[in-house]
Amino acid sequence: MRKLKERIEEVYRRLLKLYPNPHKPNRTPLEQAVFTVLSQNTTDKNANRCVERLRELTGGDFLKIPSLPKEEVVNAIRPCGMFNQKYKALVEFLKDWPEVERKLKELSPEEGVKLLTSFPYIGPKTARVILTFGFGKNAFPIDTHCKRVLKRLGLFPADWSLEDISRFMEENFTAEFNRVFHYNLIRLGREICRARKPRCDICPLGDLCSYYSNLSQP
Repeated sequence: MRKLKERIEEVYRRLLKLYPNPHKPNRTPLEQAVFTVLSQNTTDKNANRCVERLRELTGGDFLKIPSLPKEEVVNAIRPCGMFNQKYKALVEFLKDWPEVERKLKELSPEEGVKLLTSFPYIGPKTARVILTFGFGKNAFPIDTHCKRVLKRLGLFPADWSLEDISRFMEENFTAEFNRVFHYNLIRLGREICRARKPRCDICPLGDLCSYYSNLSQP
C-alpha cells in the first residue's frame, strides 16, 4: 500500500500546483447540510439559487422548513430537480437538526455517515460532503467527477468499491488532505478530465493516467 499512498500524494501535489487556492466554503453546518442535499444531481449554481429562495421563504431560518406548507418549499427548490425527494430529505433531518448537529460534532466520521444515511435520500457521498465541509471531519466523498477522474487514472484496484476507496483515504490521510484532494479532483473533472472530450493534452496527470496511456498507444 506504500506505493499507492505515494501515487496519491503525487497526484495531490500536482493538483495543488494547478489549483493553489483550496476551496473553503463559508457555511454553517446547517447551511452546508441544506446546500448539499439540494446540490444532488444538479449544478452548484442551481443549488445556490435554491438556497437563496429558501432563505427568502424562511427569513433566513432554515429550521422553519418542516413547518411550512409543502407547496411553498417545493416551489422554492424546484429549480434543483428531484424536488419531492429533496423536500422529504430536508424535512426529515431538519425536524431534529439541533440534536443531529450536536451528535455529528461528537461522532466519528464513520458513525456520522451512519447517522446521516439513516435519513431518506441521503447517501454516503452526501453524508461525507456534509461531514467534511460542514464539520471538518475526516471524510472523503466521491462524486461523479471524482469517480471519473479516479477511474481514468487507474489509481485504485479495479475491484475496490467507492466505499473501499473512501475508507482507505480516511484511514491513511488527514481531514485537510482529503478535503483539498476531493475538491481538486472535482475541479479537474469539470475543467479538464471532462466526461466528453477530455482535454488530455493539457492535463498535468497525463504520465500517471491509464486512460491517457491507452489513448497514446498505436
